[in-house]
Amino acid sequence: MPRRTLQPPQLFDSRPWGFSQVSVSPPGTLVHVAGQVAWDADGKVSAVGREAQLRQVLRQVILAVEAAGGTADDIQMLRLYMPGFHSGPEADLVGRVLAEVFGTENPPSSTWIGVDALAQPEYLVEVDAVAVLASGGGAG
Repeated sequence: MPRRTLQPPQLFDSRPWGFSQVSVSPPGTLVHVAGQVAWDADGKVSAVGREAQLRQVLRQVILAVEAAGGTADDIQMLRLYMPGFHSGPEADLVGRVLAEVFGTENPPSSTWIGVDALAQPEYLVEVDAVAVLASGGGAG
């Protein structure tokens, strides 16, 4: 189901950062995408640097949702895990990439989490997602 988002006036306008404060979805097929890292289909790191890995990981999240029969517009929520994440320029980078991928008018909700480590030291970002597809939709 395409996202319907809310930007309550009592909360800061997060859309320039590439995410919405609230994402609302009616009943449908719920899709959970496992945490994606910058591994290609052969299990090799396919991108170097946080920005390149974030772009690759978001492409993989969208591919996973498409495999279930959806589109990027069906993604309701993203969680980004980043070792050594610091506010400032890194937050600006993450916001810019999310805005480029999802736009600034109706992006999914997201949470950005700084963590000590991911499963392998070469991973600089991991993203999991929740999407909702129209009832009866999705891969069988």
